[in-house]
Amino acid sequence: MSAHMTEDQTLLQDAAERYLRDSYDFNQRRERIAGGVYSDPGQWQAFAEMGWLALPVPEEFGGLGMGTREMAILAELCGQFLVTEPLIDALAATHAIIGVSQQQESVLPRVAEGELIPVAAIDEADATSRLSPGTTLTQTDAGWHLSGAKHWISAGASATHLAVLAQGAEGLAWVLVPTAADGVECDTFPTHDGRGGMNCRLDLVLEADHILLQGQPASDALEAYRALAMTLSSAETLGATQAALDTTVDYTKQRVQFGQPLASFQALQHRMSNMLIQTELTRSLIYAACNAADSGHDNAARFARAAKVKATTVGRKVSQEAIQLHGGIATTDEYIVGHFFKRITALESWVCSKGEALKEFMALSPS
Repeated sequence: MSAHMTEDQTLLQDAAERYLRDSYDFNQRRERIAGGVYSDPGQWQAFAEMGWLALPVPEEFGGLGMGTREMAILAELCGQFLVTEPLIDALAATHAIIGVSQQQESVLPRVAEGELIPVAAIDEADATSRLSPGTTLTQTDAGWHLSGAKHWISAGASATHLAVLAQGAEGLAWVLVPTAADGVECDTFPTHDGRGGMNCRLDLVLEADHILLQGQPASDALEAYRALAMTLSSAETLGATQAALDTTVDYTKQRVQFGQPLASFQALQHRMSNMLIQTELTRSLIYAACNAADSGHDNAARFARAAKVKATTVGRKVSQEAIQLHGGIATTDEYIVGHFFKRITALESWVCSKGEALKEFMALSPS
């Protein structure tokens, strides 16, 4: 993500890319995931020390007060280096939910320091819609009773706290729940992208300081969270897509068939050219979505959904082409290309699927 960047954005990208290139080894990542460890605490602390977790935190709470474009820079690099730590999950929840909540003063500094790792919990097995939760929040004499279950929490295995979407007396509500709290029963499971998902059953009483938002502010935060998640997932998809393309180009330059490199065959050149063109078109749309979000453009919601649809479509196409151009080696766990495809596929349905985004885009289009 390099076009039309400010000096601060360029410095952020260069420093982050240098760190990940030097410190985020693919084979070490594979070994860690094989052992059931989805997130490295040392890496997370390094992210905090470099200020990545503080990007969306306002300066008054010890953060950097940066916007969507800066978060997207990190998201793209997460895709390029296949980062399994829940960076985009935490950034999205911090910016759109915790950052506008009544508990921001007490919670945001802990996020910036890496002590608190927030991940939003929205999906439910029985809910008819992601936007209409069956989990309930009711006020009792003992406090606030949260009851229900959340499923398919992406990167939930790495979270210390869940931002749980529930239904309260005033409408929607966001509740910050420690994963280790009494009354929270969580089961983790491996996911094909190596990040570790989680299902949780909730039946606990909480103090008022765990309530982040209720009523219309909670509904507004849900919309903001979904739009930001679409943009950041698109940026991460772009990073994985570009990396899959770069790996493929390098491979075809080295792989010799019929006495010459594969890259010398015009038919393969045309396929890789089309992969590049679609990747660059996706990049431009994601830039537009970031700029629309940061400027408060009226069409920011449409741009976010357009970016989601484009990135998922192109990401799947390019990564599939990359596997085909590599041949059988790309399907092995030891080779990186297949892992790009797995992460792109997982991002397709995170928070908002491609189909949902397309329907919402059309609904938001001028009549």
